Amino acid sequence: MKTIVLASLYALSNEALICFGAGLLVAVILGFTAGYFLGKSAPARDFRRAKKHIQNCFQHVKEALDTAQSACLLLEKFPGLMLTKEQTNELTKKRTNLLDLINRVIERKVADQKQRPPEIIPEKKKTQDFPAMQWVFQPEQTHLKLPNTSAFEANLEMMLLAGTSTDLNSGLLLVQMNQYEQLKERFGIMAPIKFMKTISRLILHKVRDEDVICIWNSDTLAILFPGVSIDEGQTHAEIIRDAIRHHHFRLETNSPEVVVTASLAYLSCVPGDSAELVLDRGLHALAKSQKKGRNQLIIQDSNSYEHKQAV
Repeated sequence: MKTIVLASLYALSNEALICFGAGLLVAVILGFTAGYFLGKSAPARDFRRAKKHIQNCFQHVKEALDTAQSACLLLEKFPGLMLTKEQTNELTKKRTNLLDLINRVIERKVADQKQRPPEIIPEKKKTQDFPAMQWVFQPEQTHLKLPNTSAFEANLEMMLLAGTSTDLNSGLLLVQMNQYEQLKERFGIMAPIKFMKTISRLILHKVRDEDVICIWNSDTLAILFPGVSIDEGQTHAEIIRDAIRHHHFRLETNSPEVVVTASLAYLSCVPGDSAELVLDRGLHALAKSQKKGRNQLIIQDSNSYEHKQAV
């Protein structure tokens, strides 16, 4: 019985040793494998860390150099300091090595910048001047002595084509006198024509020499502004609106004052616009101006409308 027990214990001891040995072998293999891969990736990992913290490294170098400079200043001021030959040689060696290192770092940076391809700055497109317009003045409206509707349409086409060829904006201001038929009924058939003539004279004093005033409809004047931006055109339109608004209209010099107002719409004409599209936008802008009240101005730029209220 004792022999069987000893044999069993001996068998268990062998199995335990085998299991322990196998476990130890696996642990050694895993440890070696992990150490191999960690060691292989360590340089790359360290480089990434250094790259990530390069600014901190630069700051550390700068602070170390500042500290060394301060220490050298203290040595210089120390009374009666005499360096031995060995100390002088050591400082000279350190200085030479430090200067060589700093020069190599700086020269490498300069070399990298020289190797970079020069930045290509796109050449600015030369801005063209808007061509001088040869306006069409005939046929002429009989009473107002201004280019009539057909002449206006020809002038508008010509201005839009010039804007497309030069890639420049232009402007069109429509000035519609309010209550045209009511003024005719109150004061006679020639009354609104006289008021339109007064409005045209007011506009003539406010526009540039290169601009032209035409008749679009019996109650609407059209002013063409070649080669103006949206801001410049808006300024011209507001000046004309104020001139009409503050004028005292009379049929005759000594006759009573008559309230005459207008609705105004300024349209920015961009390259590629067609006359049909511009005039269609003008009708919409005038309708909006009339709804806002008397002496109101609508600025129409592309698809947006802006109301400029009379102050």
